[in-house]
Amino acid sequence: MSVTFTADYRPASAFAASCGCRPATELAVRHRTYEKALAEVLDAPAERDALPGCEMPDICPHYPLYVHDADPEAYAPEVNVSEQNADRLAHLLGFGALDPAGTAVASAPGAGDTTSAADREPATGDAGQMPAEQFLGRVLAALALTPEDAGVDGYFRGRWHTGGRRAGYLQQRLLELHALALWCAAHGRDVVWG
Repeated sequence: MSVTFTADYRPASAFAASCGCRPATELAVRHRTYEKALAEVLDAPAERDALPGCEMPDICPHYPLYVHDADPEAYAPEVNVSEQNADRLAHLLGFGALDPAGTAVASAPGAGDTTSAADREPATGDAGQMPAEQFLGRVLAALALTPEDAGVDGYFRGRWHTGGRRAGYLQQRLLELHALALWCAAHGRDVVWG
């Protein structure tokens, strides 16, 4: 299992018929509705040339076209971490204390640690939503207070390998979360994870 940090979901306001690679989708004709983009997909000839800007022009003509979200904000940054590393990051971000095994445990939410809707669960280490500015504050505090990550060696438990963590990993991920929080703040979106 893993935990992904990204921007909150926003419904698409533009669609494009594309092979799926980002450059081709960005250059494709925008449609205001899914149905219009789907009509372009259905009207596409069986044999076609590579789409303008496609990253794989040699194989693009062999891929079918699909409707893709073509919003300028559709490509929000994502930070994906393993569940074990997510527990460690949750602790560094102040979402819970660590138990003796080093796993973050739930704690009572502090002020401002709830999602924007009053009926939603409070933010925790496993899943949550928080305004970008508040999340950015937690990341900056974690960057300032976290000593350099020395890493952890992986080990075998029978045939099962429990992966370690390379030196500097936590700082790298905190910097990625910092960039995500800045992007979300600039685009007026909350940071979500789960």
